[in-house]
Amino acid sequence: MTPGGSAKGTEMRGVLRVVIVDDDEGILFLVGEYLHSIGIHARAALNAAQARKLLAHGQYDLVISDLQMPGESGLDLFRTVSYRYPGLPFILMSGNLDSRVKREAIGMGICNFVEKPFELSSLKRLIMNLKTCSVRIEVGAPAA
Repeated sequence: MTPGGSAKGTEMRGVLRVVIVDDDEGILFLVGEYLHSIGIHARAALNAAQARKLLAHGQYDLVISDLQMPGESGLDLFRTVSYRYPGLPFILMSGNLDSRVKREAIGMGICNFVEKPFELSSLKRLIMNLKTCSVRIEVGAPAA
């Protein structure tokens, strides 16, 4: 895997470093432990504000965020991440990823999704085969 960049713009180191964002501590623990077990360094954040602090003070290769959280949503966090850290891969997780939300996310530039509940092995495959979103579309724009 060759991620598009890291929060500090440095080249990839030997170990993949990931920020996981979810207001469900059980999900954070489960995903974090799994990622550690397969050799990925994971840091947990319960909300978008904590995630921004981690990104500002570390070097990361990927953000995995829940969609629905109190306060800022995963889409709100993506707006900040894509502006401050262009090219940093982002995976959006949700138990309620309807077609409208998915279209909005794709229009913003998110092209990696995990629908809850999910198998941890599926998350591993997604991480190892991250898509690069090279085309952004305007939500609501007529199809060409």
